[in-house]
Amino acid sequence: MATQISAQARAAAAQIGDYVTKSGIYTNPGVIVEKKEDGTVVVDTDKEAIDKYHRYANTTGLSPEEKDKFNAIMDQISTNEASTDRLAMIDQKISELRQDPNSSKLIMQALRNQQAILIRKSGELPRMYTEQAVKVV
Repeated sequence: MATQISAQARAAAAQIGDYVTKSGIYTNPGVIVEKKEDGTVVVDTDKEAIDKYHRYANTTGLSPEEKDKFNAIMDQISTNEASTDRLAMIDQKISELRQDPNSSKLIMQALRNQQAILIRKSGELPRMYTEQAVKVV
């Protein structure tokens, strides 16, 4: 049985920097830049505003701090032009974050999503990768 989330619950979960594909008659995508106490949000459709939070992938669901951390990680990884090297660097970063009990599981998931996007775009797979033992046995 599918669980439906109320509109109020979705509105409460909306965060600064969340991606908005379209809203009502406004069909340009944008990002939430302000949440008001009356339950409304201000959406900025400027490309630079979108890129501030979503330079690499849709990071909706991450807090603004998590979005910044994800973008900083990807900025560092993107300095390498070879797809296979970037894939390996993403896997290495996921492994490092997995070892830190204070790290955000949402950032790790965003990195896995970015890795999948890179695999689809490049058509390459990582030569080596880290995986939970129970998933490969």
